[in-house]
Amino acid sequence: MNKQKSIKYMILLCIIGLILCGSAGCVRQKKVQPEILWVNGTYAVLTELNGGDYTLLGGMKANEFNKQLELASLEEWWDVTDRASADETLNWLLDTGHRSDYASLMQVMEEDDASGLEREELAKYLSEIAGDEEEAYYLINAYDNYLNYGAGAIDGWDYCRAVSLCGWYYIAGYYTEQEALDKSLEIAQTIQKRFSSWDEMMDSYLRGYEYWSYESGDARREIYEDIKTRDNNPYLLDWYLPLT
Repeated sequence: MNKQKSIKYMILLCIIGLILCGSAGCVRQKKVQPEILWVNGTYAVLTELNGGDYTLLGGMKANEFNKQLELASLEEWWDVTDRASADETLNWLLDTGHRSDYASLMQVMEEDDASGLEREELAKYLSEIAGDEEEAYYLINAYDNYLNYGAGAIDGWDYCRAVSLCGWYYIAGYYTEQEALDKSLEIAQTIQKRFSSWDEMMDSYLRGYEYWSYESGDARREIYEDIKTRDNNPYLLDWYLPLT
């Protein structure tokens, strides 16, 4: 998957879709249920970034325009072009994802006695390996997270994205609404067991984002905190809401 690109184009298309929806006609989704809102909360920050609606499964209304939009987006960002590649990508996130490479890299650093180096020495060491001081900074940050949270420090990054894919697969037509919801709930139950609160999940997600992108997650955290102030937002729901 390519590193994150500008989202301006996506936002523009979403706005156009909202305008066209009134004239083209939309498939009306069921009234949002608490379970669906909980599921959507796992990727509400990204939905907000993309100009979507986190009360809808997949972050947008199910119509032909959004289907074409999502088909193009999934191909560009995830190399997903059909049901087979959709399943393969989702299984990769659930079985391996970025957390596997993260754990392996952190273990190598540990074996190289990274924790025994002074910060300046570690920064120099990683700059030589990465060839970039900024990347070295985020690698140090990733290693600190490994020391503090263990090999599963970025698990939320993979699991939250897996849930988002289920919703997007529904919009793109790769999954039926029921398939997307069933799989989303299954993954969400795993997330509930892995973490103990929305904040803990989001912290893990953001650690993974920074590890992958070599960029600060502050902007995404601000969006998360903003969503939490709104009425009827997903994060008002009990973390242990039964998801069946």
